[in-house]
Amino acid sequence: MISRQFAFGAILFSFIVGAAGIFFFISQRLDRCAAPPFIETNLLPNATFAIPGPVAGLPEGWGRGAGGVELRGPAVDGQGFDLDGDGRALQLIGIANYAITPPVRVQANVTYCFTVAALTDSLLRSPTRVRLVFEWYDAQGSLREQASTPWQPVALWTPERPPAGWAVIGGSARAPADATMLRVRIEPASDDRIYLDMPRLQRGGHTLTLAQPPAPASPLLIAPWPEGYRAAVAFTFDWETAMGGLIHSRSVDDPRADEDPVQRGLRMRAGVLNSMAIFERYHVRATYYATGYNFLMGNREQRRFMGDPVFSWASAANGWRSDRWTTRPWFSDDPYGTVETHPAWYFGDQIEPLLAAGHDIQSHTFSHLYGGYADAATWRADIETWNMVAAERGVGHARSLAFPWSSSAGMSDASWDVIEQAGIRSVTRLSDYGPYNLFPTDGRGLIRDPDCRWLPGREGRLIACPDFYLTPARAELAIVQIDQTVAYGGMIDIWAHTEEVTSAAQQAAWEDVVSYTVRRGDIWVAPLREIAEWQIARRALQITTLTDSALPAGRASGSAAQRYQIWNQSSYPLTGLMVAVPSTTVDVAINNDIVPREHWRASGWIRLDLAAGQAIEVALWPTRSSSR
Repeated sequence: MISRQFAFGAILFSFIVGAAGIFFFISQRLDRCAAPPFIETNLLPNATFAIPGPVAGLPEGWGRGAGGVELRGPAVDGQGFDLDGDGRALQLIGIANYAITPPVRVQANVTYCFTVAALTDSLLRSPTRVRLVFEWYDAQGSLREQASTPWQPVALWTPERPPAGWAVIGGSARAPADATMLRVRIEPASDDRIYLDMPRLQRGGHTLTLAQPPAPASPLLIAPWPEGYRAAVAFTFDWETAMGGLIHSRSVDDPRADEDPVQRGLRMRAGVLNSMAIFERYHVRATYYATGYNFLMGNREQRRFMGDPVFSWASAANGWRSDRWTTRPWFSDDPYGTVETHPAWYFGDQIEPLLAAGHDIQSHTFSHLYGGYADAATWRADIETWNMVAAERGVGHARSLAFPWSSSAGMSDASWDVIEQAGIRSVTRLSDYGPYNLFPTDGRGLIRDPDCRWLPGREGRLIACPDFYLTPARAELAIVQIDQTVAYGGMIDIWAHTEEVTSAAQQAAWEDVVSYTVRRGDIWVAPLREIAEWQIARRALQITTLTDSALPAGRASGSAAQRYQIWNQSSYPLTGLMVAVPSTTVDVAINNDIVPREHWRASGWIRLDLAAGQAIEVALWPTRSSSR
């Protein structure tokens, strides 16, 4: 017989093994941010979106950056999707938008995780991405720290190929020492419509991607602009022949939509000469954003471009004056003439004078398409064709793009992929409408944060720059915007169409604004591409504190040097990079060569020229007292 003691031991052992297994199973679920069976661990209020909030369409406690975040689903409006069968999901639209969870009380130094299911039914059939941003607040309700996950793919639904399931977006973060509250933002990388369902916030999630806070502050102070300038201004023009936005003009976004496109084309041509004369007086180099026919000397050979497309989206319902272009090839009004016979249609003779004057020519697209309606294939054909005709006139491939009609609203992630892969590194003329507006304005129409910023989802690779539309009525406001840009230490793109610089009032406005900007003396005026590339390179700088003591003590102080490596990781030069020298410094060396004190002591800055990919070493010797 089995002894009673042995049987009890076996039962106890089985219990311990079973408990350990249950504990291990629960731990695994918590590490994956999944709910254990029969235990409710979701800390998120209103996680099912069932309780309505005071804002129509928005669940109680949930927030948003702009319109475009609202409840959808079979139980709400009969539209959209849901995952858990309750008929509700949260819609998110707009690259400048976000959805944010209700606040949740947290404990300091504890790791929390968040997951949410995501699906897109992109109108352009494009995959897209989102990321999570953990926002930690202290007891006073002040934001203390943010931490972001990498961008994560969203499941794509199409009628032909519905996905097997929704994508699970997840991440974890550790609460800072002073954190008492947490909210999680869900941010999109494009304007593709996204549905969110089954959000979950709980302790744990150690196997999920750890959200990262912003990079720590640089150990050296680097001036934002070259040569000590306090801000940057680009003067730019949208420059189109009659074949650009003129013959294809929309009844919205174009106050001259009802004017003769040929006369407008002639004004576009004349405005180039007028604007060049203004810039010459002030030694300014500007940017001319050109459409494709600007490069042609004519088209008597009747070349066909982009496969002779018909754009069905160019309809009256979408803002065009009629449905003419929904069935008619986009370039079919080409008169097949020359710059002599049809000067409003071809501007190829103006390319060389612009280049000779030092101006930059960049892309306003070949076809003057509507960015948010065009699919990725159309974008690819457009950019390739622009680059082809530009090369025929000695202009390099486009590196900067100004959207026609400020039409970035609706851009898919796939279309942004095409733009980036084509080598474009900066964009301007972006949509100023709510969920798509990366540069909000105040009540007077001034950009609140006038500086370029990374395009969401393309950090380090593609930069978006704010613009200010100059008209005679806004000339004084333009000067206010420039002053605010200097105070901010940022940049602003002052722009118009070349056709507008044909009136005396507009020429006077441009003269006043250009004169004011140049005469200030503390603003870097350059083509937008150069300004954007400077910012890309400066933000890519890697500054490392070196700890080994390879240098002798300073000449005067006898102290050891504080040594740093400054590495320009970008493919662009940084000429005139200004590095602050602390007031307690007695000696400076660059790559072991002592820099004469008269080069830096009075100004408090040293000037560096860094080629693309170059790294140099800077050594600073402090006074003996400051080094203790």
